[in-house]
Amino acid sequence: MPSKITGDVVDALQHCRLKAYYQLRGEQGTQSGYEKLLIEQRVNQEPRIIEKIQREYGEAEIATNLKLSAASLSKRASLILGGLLEDDRYAVHFDALRKIDGPSALGAYRYEPVLFCAAPRVRALDRQQLATRAVLLAKIQKTLPNGGTVYLGQNSARTSIRFGSSLTRAENILKEAERLQRAEAPPKLLLNDHCRICLFRDRCRDQAIREDNLSLLRGIGENAIKRYARKDILTLTQLAHTFRPRRCGKRADIPLTRRDHALHALAIRDRTIYVLGAPTIPEARVRIYVDMEGDPEVGFIYLIGLVVCEGERVEHYSFWADDEKGEADMFTRFLDTVAQYDAPRLYSYGNYERTAIARMRRQARRKKPVDAILAALTNVLTIIYPHFYFPTYSNGLKETAGCLGCRWTEPDASGTESVVWRKNWEKTGDASWKVKLIQYNLEDCEALRKICAFLAEAPNCSANGQPDEALRGASVAQLDKLARTVTWSKFVHADFEFVNKRAYFDYQQRHVFVRTNTARRKRGDNKGRRRWQNRDLRVTHRMEITATRCPVCDSKRIVPLDSKRRPKGLQRRRKRAIDLVITPGAIRRKVIEFRTVAYRCQCCERCFTPERYDRLTRYFHGLMSWFAYQHITHRLGVRSLAALFMRPSASV
Repeated sequence: MPSKITGDVVDALQHCRLKAYYQLRGEQGTQSGYEKLLIEQRVNQEPRIIEKIQREYGEAEIATNLKLSAASLSKRASLILGGLLEDDRYAVHFDALRKIDGPSALGAYRYEPVLFCAAPRVRALDRQQLATRAVLLAKIQKTLPNGGTVYLGQNSARTSIRFGSSLTRAENILKEAERLQRAEAPPKLLLNDHCRICLFRDRCRDQAIREDNLSLLRGIGENAIKRYARKDILTLTQLAHTFRPRRCGKRADIPLTRRDHALHALAIRDRTIYVLGAPTIPEARVRIYVDMEGDPEVGFIYLIGLVVCEGERVEHYSFWADDEKGEADMFTRFLDTVAQYDAPRLYSYGNYERTAIARMRRQARRKKPVDAILAALTNVLTIIYPHFYFPTYSNGLKETAGCLGCRWTEPDASGTESVVWRKNWEKTGDASWKVKLIQYNLEDCEALRKICAFLAEAPNCSANGQPDEALRGASVAQLDKLARTVTWSKFVHADFEFVNKRAYFDYQQRHVFVRTNTARRKRGDNKGRRRWQNRDLRVTHRMEITATRCPVCDSKRIVPLDSKRRPKGLQRRRKRAIDLVITPGAIRRKVIEFRTVAYRCQCCERCFTPERYDRLTRYFHGLMSWFAYQHITHRLGVRSLAALFMRPSASV
């Protein structure tokens, strides 16, 4: 029996429907270290926020631990700490409620939700979490709050936010929660970025591997999975069979930018590293592999690791910052170390390092050394993404380097765990956490070094189509050669050959022809081209279609958009429909032009076109009835009917 919808269930729906479903059913999971850290930060932050609130309000103005209802809110408390909204469906906890002026069912005042947040800035998830509380609060006071209040960070800074379109998404989240509460079967499994810190990450990953789920590929989103499902492609193995090597175009020098999911699935199926195109990685005598660790909440870098390769000599460097004040000194030492080498080439995995260096450049006194580093920095991931397909589910550093044999000392080493280690060091001052972080950072640099060495040698695959044992890679060009050398099946029994001949097995061999003569090909291309289009027909009637309500929120507060304010794709639209007017004297053609404009709803901020305009068809009932009658009763062919309809005379 599903339990009531709690705040954790509503918040989980922002990440994953399946997680919310498990929580509704009371399923238990294993918390990650990062999630425990977030809970601990929130627990530690709440007393400081409450203490600040008590200094802002008088003791008589604050009510605590109320069960939210119209009667309890009618007591006119200026601030409510720890409210609980509970009914047949929901049991949601509110951090606080603040009274503001404005009409509602309670009177000349109303309440808006207050959120306690340990992060130093308002995130999109916090804004949406506050908006869902606002929608639930509207069930009691019958008025939607326009905004809310958030207390942020160590200093408990108070900030106000406005919801806008977040309220519409909040309503959809609550409707989805009610559907999950009534559902008997769990929703479809879709892995996403939140799985790294989710309670049920191991359970969902094991299920995805058993199902050979498409969402195992990190690059495929939910919309792409739906498009594949419409083609009956439901597993990675099925997706691997759809890969076909493309022929080289006339502009072969254009660099590749897209990633082929089918080829990625093929690499996983064949357990082979495929190389697409001719990738090149910049080389230099001095190669520096850099990796940085930072605090995502505060936004500062506390550790920079370097592995410097100069010929056969390899050196390791680690630069540490105890706090934000030491970041500038750490960055200066990093610049001085790189400046010791003549024309080095720097490598990073991802864009995190470039973004961090560009941020620190704004505070650096010397700009030229920083500009030189940015010019010599190469993001290795931009080379892997379009050219290299590893038999791993993602292109992360741990997965890619693990495929090449790299291992980390800590079994649970990851970017999120490094944040936990840093917080533990800040809290306890234990040097073992610092040693663990430095070791993890240098192991990342060594993994990047091994990846770069592989990328430099990977294009030299064996020419026979088999991956070289030392490189464990194969060129995609070899797949094309194998496809061209496929021969037709030779049957072991004469009866099988007889059956397949009757089933037109060799249809393509005997019935597909290619025009090789240029002049004949051009004549053949122009022969079947239509000489007329619907726009050549003279319009006989014009109609304007308007809208009176928003199709999303059913509001009447809609305004038409002029040409300057109209979003792209929602300009003034026109459609033409063809019909026949049948009278006792003749049958006449009728060409109707429908026009409409885009509208914007002032409540939910949605842009739309009238639903009646979207449902219009190209051919109306009179024409379709006449066509069916002539085709069935008089047995006229399609070409004869088209010629009869397109006659320049007024009647048909």
